[in-house]
Amino acid sequence: MNVETTTASSFSPGAPRAPLDLLRGVTRQMSTAEHFETVLRSITTALVERADAAVAHIFLYLYDHECRVCRERTGARCEAPGEERSLHLVAGAGHAFEITGPFHKIPNSVQSAAAVLIRSRTPVVVQNPLDDDRWRNEPGMGAVMRQLDIKGIVCHPLDIRGEAVGAIGYLTRKPVDTLVFELLGIFADQAAMAIKSAQLFDELQRYKDRLEDENAYLQDELRAEIGFDDIVGESLALRAVLRKVRQVSSVETTVLLTGETGTGKELIARAVHGGSPRKERPLIKINCGAIPQGIVESELFGHEKGAFTGAIQKRIGRFELADKGTLFMDEVGELPLETQVKLLRVLQEQEFERVGNTRPIKVDVRLVAATNRELDTEVAEGRFRADLFYRLNVFPIRIPPLRERPGDIPLLVDSFLAQFQRKMGKPLRSVTPSSMEQLQRYSWPGNIRELQNVLERACVLAAGPDVSIGDSFRATTAPVPGAPAAASPVQTLEESERAHIRRALAAAGGRVHGANGAAELLGINPSTLRSRMQKLGIATRG
Repeated sequence: MNVETTTASSFSPGAPRAPLDLLRGVTRQMSTAEHFETVLRSITTALVERADAAVAHIFLYLYDHECRVCRERTGARCEAPGEERSLHLVAGAGHAFEITGPFHKIPNSVQSAAAVLIRSRTPVVVQNPLDDDRWRNEPGMGAVMRQLDIKGIVCHPLDIRGEAVGAIGYLTRKPVDTLVFELLGIFADQAAMAIKSAQLFDELQRYKDRLEDENAYLQDELRAEIGFDDIVGESLALRAVLRKVRQVSSVETTVLLTGETGTGKELIARAVHGGSPRKERPLIKINCGAIPQGIVESELFGHEKGAFTGAIQKRIGRFELADKGTLFMDEVGELPLETQVKLLRVLQEQEFERVGNTRPIKVDVRLVAATNRELDTEVAEGRFRADLFYRLNVFPIRIPPLRERPGDIPLLVDSFLAQFQRKMGKPLRSVTPSSMEQLQRYSWPGNIRELQNVLERACVLAAGPDVSIGDSFRATTAPVPGAPAAASPVQTLEESERAHIRRALAAAGGRVHGANGAAELLGINPSTLRSRMQKLGIATRG
């Protein structure tokens, strides 16, 4: 159906200032808006408030699944997904505006006067539409135009590089001036670019959100796979550790984790970071004992291109990577003395220089350090700086060895079996009762890491759901050839020290001080002996 229109060239000139203000103000508003709904709302509101439009609508060519209203509504018109793009009313302002009304979607088959006008890809104006029966009797529009005494209908296409995006249509209560019509055409071109930019921004944001969700999912899967999702165990010793973790996580205090190798110091460090305000930032790890001595400073603080032979490009160090997050320094006792000085400065001043550059770099890093050495002994023997030790030892947490928490072994076994079941695709249900008894009797010098390795070997060899430790366990505990057989189970160093002090006390009649006292018999200072006795839980008499 053809619609009789009058183009802008037939009008007399003379434009009021309002459209110019409209162009300036709304173009500025659209340029700063990013979200799709905000851009649409700014366009239609501006037409009604600044261009004297009684009603303003924006129609876009969309598939049904791209339209928010069509996805949400259950009406017959938008119930089934369309096979082609059609015009959808996406925004409006003014009299009786209702985006979800019966005329929300205009299928391409509709040939009403309004539909043909909106689909027209050229600027069109209709003067005095109520003088034309086709407009006066237009379903749904005729009554509104009579009520508002509409004098003009304007429609501008929304095109971007030849692509039909949609159209802007509005009704006015006075005849449309030539220059106003042309200025609003410029406004429509600006609006088309703003709408397209907002659509692309929303699409980019959806992709970003999806990638973040997928990344979070994959991180959860990774944590579950490598056993970092939970700390396994219910023993009193482990509960004491976790109580300290909860106390220190929420503050910025430096934490020093001590304990034997394989006790899970990294897992505790993750728990400290995960309970801290920095948990949304990265936990950066570095094993100080695994770095060649010549490049320790480069790994920690980074280096500039050309700083030394082989420095072919700038490198960002671990401290810089951990800015606003947490740095976990494992085996911190292995650091050379010259690096300890620089580490102390970073902890005190929160700044450092890259190797080959004298410009200080400020950082905000929370440090969690770990060691299996006795750092106080290292300090006494000159291998570790006392001032750095005191800076690190603000909140020490000792991780108990596995032999001090034998009740946790069945829980750890179940956790590892679940991991190996997923990893190997085998129906691993449990270990045999005799194997569990073996596991709980053993002293585990390698701690949880050794337990994990023993179980993995047993699971590889398992022919059914019940895992037997058997030979895989004996292989890890076989005596060294030529070594004398042990008459009794080997004591821990702590147990041996406790027994030795008690024998000295017994020989000295319970006395610590003085001639023939336990301290003299042992060849140590009495105050040192008292300190060791207190640590080992040995009562003193004098």
